Amino acid sequence: MDDGHKNGNGITLCTDSFTLIEVELLVSVLRNKFNLEANYNKRTQKGRHIGWRIYISGKSANKEKLISLVKPYFIPSMLYKLGI
Repeated sequence: MDDGHKNGNGITLCTDSFTLIEVELLVSVLRNKFNLEANYNKRTQKGRHIGWRIYISGKSANKEKLISLVKPYFIPSMLYKLGI
């Protein structure tokens, strides 16, 4: 439950140890099965590639849909990760 964070209005999933193919598959599932607006970004540190992260858009309808999907599985002390 602790591998992500609020990022601006959206949510970032820390998938740094996943391969690009795995991250692309996860984004595809978020888009096609759950109809969420999501993409992935290359993460670098000191100019060196260290992984890929998934960003789920914080647009109002998209964020509401994400929250309705995951909130039942969150413990109350972690709800801040969703910005609620």
